[in-house]
Amino acid sequence: MPHDEDFDPSLACFEKLPLGGLDRRALLSTLAEKGASTAAADLAAHRKRLTKAGTAFGKDACVLMLGGSNGILKAVATQLLFAEGVPVYCVHRDSEQLQIGVHHARAITTAARDAGIFAEFRNEDALRPETAATVVDLLKDKFRVVHLIDGIASGSLKRLPENGPARVRDLDVAFDPVRQIPDFSRWESIRKPGWVEVGVATPAEIERTHKMMGSGAWIWSEALAAAGLLVRGESTVSFCDYDYEPDDPVYAMGPLASAKNLQRQRMADIRDKFGARTMRLCYPVMNTTAIGAIPGGCIMYALTTEILLERGKYRNLEQLALDSMAAWAPGFSGDEVRFDRPYQEALAEFHVRKRTLSMDNYKQLISRVVGNPAL
Repeated sequence: MPHDEDFDPSLACFEKLPLGGLDRRALLSTLAEKGASTAAADLAAHRKRLTKAGTAFGKDACVLMLGGSNGILKAVATQLLFAEGVPVYCVHRDSEQLQIGVHHARAITTAARDAGIFAEFRNEDALRPETAATVVDLLKDKFRVVHLIDGIASGSLKRLPENGPARVRDLDVAFDPVRQIPDFSRWESIRKPGWVEVGVATPAEIERTHKMMGSGAWIWSEALAAAGLLVRGESTVSFCDYDYEPDDPVYAMGPLASAKNLQRQRMADIRDKFGARTMRLCYPVMNTTAIGAIPGGCIMYALTTEILLERGKYRNLEQLALDSMAAWAPGFSGDEVRFDRPYQEALAEFHVRKRTLSMDNYKQLISRVVGNPAL
């Protein structure tokens, strides 16, 4: 089987299990018992650390997010609502019993209602035209202009058939059983380094990935424009982008890359047809449910974070959400906002360290990361 570097037989292969192998039955009871309280506590703690950035949204504007119940867009929604005072509507897709996103959504909407701020979360398929029609009808009765952020990140984590299968280095990390992200808070969760085998995507998986990640912004832009809510020269349409390396053995060699390219092309189409200002919001690798699922994702997050901590340039999700407000700052008119430059500058050193990864040194390689409360 091909691999991304010279194969090191001293590292064993391990299976990249969903959510780090969390037991489904235990997950049901854990979320039922602790999901709501954990989401509320996390939101309260985040709100205490908020700093107002200042944005140029008008009082008759709303930010519509595809996503927003977890990860970076949850942090952005919290920043917009409770620091900037901007109304937010999120369309997300989460299991009521198995995913923390529904608890985050309820915690945010409850807190926003208590604060007198408009916030709505709709747990439906954002790619259904019927969903878009229902939401747009609601928004046009409340707002004059809508700004759209596409955060849909769902698809095949395999490689394209022409690239064949591969092995990649990774860390086997247990997930937090409530927050459902790789648990770097304690050493007991870091099981071992090793190899993960990456298979080949089927045509159906490739098509689904392209549909999931490549069509959302267009579907919603059409619906918003038809309702007069995508205001030419005023509305913004953006998407959460990841500038993958061209030789990344998973991302660049699979349908994720072609889906990202579709998103980028859609931004040009939306700008040309509807006159909205379009933007790429370029983020680094972050500790989210999504990155924990990608083969090689945990080691990439851990090692690049170690390097960024050494250099004093690490930014956690809350800080990146604050940084994101630059996209809507008064006077900003660019078509991309880069939050990933320190991360990109760390990649050369990341590859050097990744090639040395072993059972003997992996703890040393991520010593600043595990147990770090700043993450």
